[in-house]
Amino acid sequence: MSKEDYREKIEEHRQLIEIEEKNSRMSRTRRKVKKKKRKNPLMSILLFIFIVIPVMVLVYVTFLYKPGEQEVAKVDNGGSIVEVQKNDSLASGGKEDKKPAIEENEDKEESKKQTDKEKENAKTEDAKQAELEAAKKAEQEKQKALAKEKELAKQKELAKQKEIEKQKEIEKQKEIEKQKELEKQKQQEQQKASQQRVHTVQSNENLFRIALKYYNDPSGVEKIKAANGLGSDSISVGQTLIIPE
Repeated sequence: MSKEDYREKIEEHRQLIEIEEKNSRMSRTRRKVKKKKRKNPLMSILLFIFIVIPVMVLVYVTFLYKPGEQEVAKVDNGGSIVEVQKNDSLASGGKEDKKPAIEENEDKEESKKQTDKEKENAKTEDAKQAELEAAKKAEQEKQKALAKEKELAKQKELAKQKEIEKQKEIEKQKEIEKQKELEKQKQQEQQKASQQRVHTVQSNENLFRIALKYYNDPSGVEKIKAANGLGSDSISVGQTLIIPE
């Protein structure tokens, strides 16, 4: 229950008490006019004090009373409740209590401070969250850059390996070509050696006759001498001579 509701309840209670007081006064006035004699007024007062007042107090405590709030009740000699005054309500003289207004202002200030504090905390939390997001994003960018560098290094290593393999393949190909060339030269030499003719010198033969026999040309003497390493034209019977093509 708010303070405004509480004040309205107290005001209603006050009005009811004032109405009861007026009714009581009117009743007394009527009794005086009629000059009606009471048989036993003490019993009525005691009945009101011990039954009605406790019932009213019980109702008040049950529905309206709040702990921590002081209550002052004044009772006249006739046993009627004249005024109920609380420290945060209006006094009987009609003067407004300034304490609730001060408390209300203090509550407003406290609420404002609490709101400002919550806003400041929210801003701080947002700033921290933004810093965390920025740090997370920077870390992700760093990881991406590292992954990209690793990928580039891997590609360079693969290209280097491919280049090395290519050079090895070229060297191997050159070696194969060289082997083929050597084999070809060897075959040519063997073929050339197989194609060379051999002549055994017979009696009454000389280089001139042998040249005419194989070349039909006297100039073949020099070829025969060069192929066999001869320094002169003299040869002996049974000597083996190489006849070049």
